[in-house]
Amino acid sequence: MTGPQPTYEILFTDEAMADVQSLDGSIKKRLRKALTGKIGVEPEQYGTPLRGNLAGYWKHEFASHRVIYRIYADRKLAAVCAVGTRKGLHETDVYHQLEALAKIGRLAEQILTVVKLLRPR
Repeated sequence: MTGPQPTYEILFTDEAMADVQSLDGSIKKRLRKALTGKIGVEPEQYGTPLRGNLAGYWKHEFASHRVIYRIYADRKLAAVCAVGTRKGLHETDVYHQLEALAKIGRLAEQILTVVKLLRPR
């Protein structure tokens, strides 16, 4: 018996892909399961909207990690922007790193690159 089929395409920014490549195998497996079984199926239902500087982004928690993404419902796209752990005020905190990218404009630049990869619908 299989679960619901993904209806959203999932693409990664360069930074998020680097985050994923640094994960160990068991966490990658759990991430894949979260992406295909939840975020790819219904990203708003399985995610929590972020606030403050990251308003417009969503998070999904799995294991001790977070996957942070942006939803483009009209394109049926979830753009994964970061994957990492929550470490409070530490500079390696996933939210801290993403806010830093957003502040310098690099996050918007990476998301634009991802969206441009899609063919017009």
